[in-house]
Amino acid sequence: MLVIGLLSFVCLLGSCEEGKKKSKRQTLDSCNVIASRDYIDGEDFLTCNLSEVKDTFNISLSSLVSSLEVVRLENSEEAFVDTEGHTLVSDNYIGIYSVMTSQYKLFGRDGKFLNNIGTKGQGPNEYYAVYDSYIDEKNNRIFLFPWMDKKILVFDLKGNPLPTIPLPYLVHKGKFQIDVDKKEITILVLPLSDTKSVVWRQDFNGNLIQEVKSLSFVIDPGDYSNEVYSWQNTENIDFSLSHWEPKEDTLYQYKIVSNVLQPKLTIKFGSKEIVRHFYVDLPNHYLIKLVNPQFPDESGQFITPRSPQIIIDKSSLKGCYCNLKIDLLGNIDGPAWTTYNRGYFIANIYPEELKAQIKRSLLSPALLSPAIKQKISNLNKIITEDDNNIILIGKLKESLLNSIEK
Repeated sequence: MLVIGLLSFVCLLGSCEEGKKKSKRQTLDSCNVIASRDYIDGEDFLTCNLSEVKDTFNISLSSLVSSLEVVRLENSEEAFVDTEGHTLVSDNYIGIYSVMTSQYKLFGRDGKFLNNIGTKGQGPNEYYAVYDSYIDEKNNRIFLFPWMDKKILVFDLKGNPLPTIPLPYLVHKGKFQIDVDKKEITILVLPLSDTKSVVWRQDFNGNLIQEVKSLSFVIDPGDYSNEVYSWQNTENIDFSLSHWEPKEDTLYQYKIVSNVLQPKLTIKFGSKEIVRHFYVDLPNHYLIKLVNPQFPDESGQFITPRSPQIIIDKSSLKGCYCNLKIDLLGNIDGPAWTTYNRGYFIANIYPEELKAQIKRSLLSPALLSPAIKQKISNLNKIITEDDNNIILIGKLKESLLNSIEK
């Protein structure tokens, strides 16, 4: 078990054409304006026009995070995880759960496996699959939100069951934002035909405080291939749906005081084919991730290719396609699936994938600072292909992007 802390630095990357030396630096300010701004009920609403997205830049992770930790998970048999699940981070813990295949596993931020939370099953305090979770360190609690249920499961951090939180409606897939001091929860759900409300607030006893009816949000035809997202990286509660049958949809923010879903961002594909996509609300930027379909490799195993993503500056409305580069680990590529959740950048990586990228980076030592070279050299020595997964954790920062390399 090992945690390696990497302090953030401003990454000054130059713009370059392939095969040529670096020329002048490029910043997000040099991108095209790719969105227009309107106002709905006094709040800005952005429309990204895909036809205006021209450039592809490399974005340095250090521009988005103030620090980066490399956490090697414990190698015991009961601790092993895969990369197909979800990874949640709090100040001192890491929670990992695969939607369909495993128990919720709780680790310390040092990578030590602590215990499983709950068990798979259909009995009391058991779950078939978990869709969202929250770690409440202050009160020694962890909240699990199962698929298709009328309750939120509650455990202490040792995995002992506590009284559940009843819900007024059946939830097929749901996200939640919790205020542990007020003992109130905001529930955001996948609105299928039998879903009465798409968002509501309630107390821990299941009493409704306020709700937004599903109405036009209902997905028809609707099934579990559709998704609901709420990343909660800002002071606002974001909400969006991703449709299996692609359509131009919208990112909303739930306004508690006025009890409305306020539209904030949409993308217009114009003459181009609409593809599945989802939105990520960051402190100063929006990300739009375009989802590539899976395909089978030679062995028949399905592979998810790296999905294109668009970044938009909320202020200037400039943006581009962007490739994430983890400059704090030698400018390696980010893995195909990364998340930005509750204020953290999170990546769950197989050790062989990270080791292969580090080896490639070490082939060009002149491009590395002495500190980075030493850090990734040490990682290369200790990582083996038989290790458990490695978790990259970065705390999102509020400052704007510093530089992007074309």
